[in-house]
Amino acid sequence: MPIDRPAHNPLPSGLLGPELPLDEMLYEADTPVLFVTHTSQGQPLLAYVADDSGHDMVTLLCPLSPAVLDALKRGALGVREALSASWLWMHVSDGERSDVWATDINTFPSSHLPVPGTPLLAEHEPVFRARAVGKQVVLGRMPASVVAFVADATRRAFKTILDFRFDARSEGRPTEEHRALYDLPIQQFAFASFELSFGAPDEGFFLSEAVREAADLLMDGLRWASDTNSREPMPGESTDQRAAVLRAALLLTPPLSGAIEEMQVSGLWVPGERIRLTRDSRRKIKGELRTVTKDHVVAYNGRIRELDMDNLSFILRETDDNHDKRGVISEDQLEDVSAYFIDEVRVTIAGVERGGRLYVAAVAPYAAPAAPADVSQVEGYKGT
Repeated sequence: MPIDRPAHNPLPSGLLGPELPLDEMLYEADTPVLFVTHTSQGQPLLAYVADDSGHDMVTLLCPLSPAVLDALKRGALGVREALSASWLWMHVSDGERSDVWATDINTFPSSHLPVPGTPLLAEHEPVFRARAVGKQVVLGRMPASVVAFVADATRRAFKTILDFRFDARSEGRPTEEHRALYDLPIQQFAFASFELSFGAPDEGFFLSEAVREAADLLMDGLRWASDTNSREPMPGESTDQRAAVLRAALLLTPPLSGAIEEMQVSGLWVPGERIRLTRDSRRKIKGELRTVTKDHVVAYNGRIRELDMDNLSFILRETDDNHDKRGVISEDQLEDVSAYFIDEVRVTIAGVERGGRLYVAAVAPYAAPAAPADVSQVEGYKGT
């Protein structure tokens, strides 16, 4: 419905001319929708046509800096976020008379505003949005761990599913081309509660169809996990596929404790919907994983040999059972493992064995069990 003129008095005349000059067109349909204009004093303004369906044309105006304009054009800032960043005017014109009022975007009819996060151009639409929700996820009180979780969970989830889709080695340091696929560029930050918007990866030599197929697999897994009332097993072409999708989806579910109570996923890779993942989703995935994986928690003693710093792998030798173990570590563990290798320290390694490989969770110097005390040496011992 058309927007009425406010009942209170407009701002003093002289701030704007009779017509809003068009300095730069940013987006238009049949008529301008978003453009750059200026005040009578020359101050740049961002103009958004909120309503032209009635007798009056209603245009929202806000101050515009070069940095904000650049962020809009790059897709790093949504249109609504730009309009709400500072003070806001409502300009109303019937073609003959125009007036301007101070307004507030929080009281302006939301049906006449862009959806939060909407970019200037369709090609700027994020492929993936991850939003963390919780009572403590509020700007000023939000733990730094929330930011780290959202960014790292997204990166690790896409790495897991892309490794499976491209049949990449799950151990080893990834090539830069492969890393670019899962280390998605961040387009926007939003504190509602806390949201990161990600752009499409630089696909390099990989086919875009394969990247999209991997994303579709992950989204199917997230949809399955979000329906916590269903007890149907997760579908999949093979056990390996189901396991990979489940491990990737698990990373995007909220931890069982902490500030994040719900994760919400949306974007071009989830067209027209918002997937909600709760702690019950996490429990559902873990239960399903137990039916499709054959992971074994293990601990071995030995010495690290043949350390491959590029592939993040090594051979554990001189083990208690005299069987060599092939180990896989993360980049975070490389420094400690290198020191143990160089110093030839005997270590204890704990982790998970899967498919003949040992995925290291923790490594520390070996601590030999204390020898039983020789009671014959204890003063006063008389034997039996």
